[in-house]
Parts: sequence; C-alpha cells; structure tokens
Amino acid sequence: MIKLKTIPLFCSLLFIAFTGCHQATKFNTPQWKVGDGLDFPLRNDMLDDLVKNYHLKGMTYKQVQHLLSYPEGSDSASFYYEIIETYNNMARHEHVKRLVFYMGKDSVITGFKIYDKHFKK
Repeated sequence: MIKLKTIPLFCSLLFIAFTGCHQATKFNTPQWKVGDGLDFPLRNDMLDDLVKNYHLKGMTYKQVQHLLSYPEGSDSASFYYEIIETYNNMARHEHVKRLVFYMGKDSVITGFKIYDKHFKK
C-alpha cells in the first residue's frame, strides 16, 4: 500500500520528469543554426521565445532568412524550418515538427504556424 506521504514526492518527481524534456531557451541566431542539416538539437527549446517575442508576420523572406538562415524546404508560397524530425526503426516518420511560414507575392510573411505531428507506430 502506498503511504500518503509518498504521493506528493512521487507527483513532484513526475512533474520534473515531464517538464525537464523541453527547456525554454531565449532565441539567438547562432544557436538556431547549430545542427548538421538533419538534426537541430537547440531549435525546439528556442521556438516559443522566437514566435512570442519576434514580429515574424510582416517581415520579408530576406529578413527571416537573415534571422534564421536558409530554410530546409520551400515552394512559391511557403517555406519551413525543421525543428524535430525523427524516424522509427522502419525508416518511417515518428515525429515531425516544423516552423512553416506563408508569404504573399511581395515576399512579405503573411502568417506562420507550427506543424507538429506524431505518427502512429
């Protein structure tokens, strides 16, 4: 039987375990660029600060590129930066998280979203 005194300790440890996985970090350009082209280990921690404290909507494509570097993918109306991309043991996506920007014909950012998808195993 579990003693009532151990429940608060257990809950505290559980809270620390879940919140310790994602630590919010202040955005800065050099750390955003850290990665090997496939994995960018610091981006997820900086993402909240970036979207909350930078006026991304209204920037031009060139301004975003100067701030974040070249995007990992693009088409005529949007571009994205990889945040997380993991695969399972069968080389299928397990988790994809991207910062997607939308732009008008004048290359001004009209909006952005965080695409975050966990795939079924």
